[in-house]
Amino acid sequence: MGNKTKQNKKRFFYPDEFERVLDHCNKNQRYTAMTMINTGRRINEVRYIRKNNLNHERKSIVIEQTKVRAKLGERTPQPMTIAVSNKFMNYLKDKIETHRILSTNAFNVGLKDACVKAKINNPEQFSSHNIRKTFGTWMLALGVDGFKLAQHLGHTPNELAKDYATNDVFSHKDKTIMRSILGNLPDRFFPDRRYWIGYQLNFLCV
Repeated sequence: MGNKTKQNKKRFFYPDEFERVLDHCNKNQRYTAMTMINTGRRINEVRYIRKNNLNHERKSIVIEQTKVRAKLGERTPQPMTIAVSNKFMNYLKDKIETHRILSTNAFNVGLKDACVKAKINNPEQFSSHNIRKTFGTWMLALGVDGFKLAQHLGHTPNELAKDYATNDVFSHKDKTIMRSILGNLPDRFFPDRRYWIGYQLNFLCV
């Protein structure tokens, strides 16, 4: 198939499309895709996740190799800690020592092949970046706070609004599949319930 891409950066996977693609991935392709969709991080960032980067108690991962954002004055990668779901932490615990994250080129070739087999429209437009786009789109659709999501992705809120926000085109079934894949991660982005209830009461009393 070749390794050239005509990537459409606006394209994301619908939940049923993503499941169909996973069905046509081999072991390491699936592991790479699952790690990206459950973290929202770039493939060159998740490639360096090791067992010692996992905090099982806090359900978090330290991403040591992040993209250097020159616009923000960064000159070296800035490690960051991100939350993951209970479900994905257990997934990593079982597979991190027996599976590996593929190189960008190898994964992109495999992803396109899986898209063809899954009968996804315009498979040549998909690359690893579209899984990151899918993560952000799904999280917004599930009601995640945009400011917190922007921090998680390493974006500014303006970048998030420009590149990830979309009309809510998802059905109840779509959102059920999203939650089956993302586990309880969206819930970890919501404001503290006590704070939110207090805010609502103050608003109603004004």
